[in-house]
Amino acid sequence: MRIYLVRHGETELNQKKCYYGHMDVGLSEKGVKQAKAIGAFFQNRSFDVVVSSPLIRAVKTAEYILGGREQKIVVDERLSEQNFGIFEGFTYEQLLERYPDEFQSWNQDFSGYRIPGGESFSDVRDRIDNYLKELIGRDGTMLLVAHKGTLGHFLASSLGLPLEGYWNFVFEQGSYSCIDYEDGYAIIRKLNQSIS
Repeated sequence: MRIYLVRHGETELNQKKCYYGHMDVGLSEKGVKQAKAIGAFFQNRSFDVVVSSPLIRAVKTAEYILGGREQKIVVDERLSEQNFGIFEGFTYEQLLERYPDEFQSWNQDFSGYRIPGGESFSDVRDRIDNYLKELIGRDGTMLLVAHKGTLGHFLASSLGLPLEGYWNFVFEQGSYSCIDYEDGYAIIRKLNQSIS
């Protein structure tokens, strides 16, 4: 099975450097251009299945990539970005001021600390591990559109890396990655590949 991994296009909260995961914000003008550019790159490629996080920034990116093709987008909650709970929508500086104790606890135990009203790093990895189990043994070509966090966990989990393996990968907006599953192994073909 071949899987193309695409992070959603830029949003205004990316520009403001806010923590946001489950906040459902749309693409910025630049984000739309990024999504359309990837769509132009993939215009002659066919996908057996297209899956997306349910958040509008990912769904819209997938729609722009498909470019009007009549293909169903399968939405899966497990591909959503980490829920940052009470941290949602705030910058680093704002969190230091508003939630200093919680922010310190999160920094001291990034993997296990569950942000009030949200998730821990481990929670996200668990749902990605669960999603990956369903892909074992499948054939065909998949387009998967999601988020920096979930894509990092997806690739780390695919390679059998521990939770901290997430930090080894970068998924920039306006780029794509590609992995093949062969004989039980995930093989990286392209990583954070610019289309320009």
